[in-house]
Amino acid sequence: MSTFGEKVRARREEMNLSQEQLAQLCGMTRRSIVSYETTDKKPYASTMKKLGAALGVTIRYLEHDDIDDPQAGIDEEPFIQEAREMYGKKGADEMADLLTKNEQLFAGGTLSEEQKDMFYEAVTKAYFMNKKHAREKYGRKKEQMM
Repeated sequence: MSTFGEKVRARREEMNLSQEQLAQLCGMTRRSIVSYETTDKKPYASTMKKLGAALGVTIRYLEHDDIDDPQAGIDEEPFIQEAREMYGKKGADEMADLLTKNEQLFAGGTLSEEQKDMFYEAVTKAYFMNKKHAREKYGRKKEQMM
């Protein structure tokens, strides 16, 4: 089990990158990289995405100390990113949880990549439709009360 900072440092060193080089890849300062590696500070979602891309790891891996696989959730990543863009961190967390829980339905079986993509797309579509419906239904009531 490693912290966010330990994961960033270890992966950076595996890739033979200096803190300055990683900072340049991510469009930030060396000071930010030093801060992430030496404190409990975690970046905003947009910066986390840049770090993940530069280090070749998933955001799920970086965000969760209990995940040791740098490629954890790689199949779900595009769907989680879409939820993050539409609904922020809470939406991304909800989507990750939803996909993880539903993936357990297939435990013991194997799905092709195409089948996984179809499944993830269906779950994502249902999630977005329900979020939209909830906003329409409950958002108006909230506005009327004010």
